[in-house]
Amino acid sequence: MDELSLVHPYPGRWFPRENLRAIWPNYVAAVPDVKLIIPMVFNDEQEVQMIREALPGARLMICETSAPIDILKQRVTDREPTDELAASLRNWVDVYHRRSDHERIRHFRVITHPATVGDSVSEILDQTGWLPVAK
Repeated sequence: MDELSLVHPYPGRWFPRENLRAIWPNYVAAVPDVKLIIPMVFNDEQEVQMIREALPGARLMICETSAPIDILKQRVTDREPTDELAASLRNWVDVYHRRSDHERIRHFRVITHPATVGDSVSEILDQTGWLPVAK
């Protein structure tokens, strides 16, 4: 969704979702059984519904990836280019974990620490049913 937001000045939260709605038919036309992973944080249940509406005909499965709070804060600190951005994202980790709607939004959860990226991806693909069937 970040790439669908790249415009200045930023028109608002609706913009990437409307871009997704506009390009979704191209994905389905190119690959009728397309499987798409959209990394994003849902602000609330209303936003889930708006994404659902932007992807007509799609089977939306929401995976929450998680780790201990101290690990999440270290991850955002390590990846951000400035202390100010890192501090802002560390605050968002706290805000996210104070929410009470996680169970209502997600279909499943994958704990990403101490798992490797490969292990986490394999678990996500397994939970979605996207792993190839052994012959």
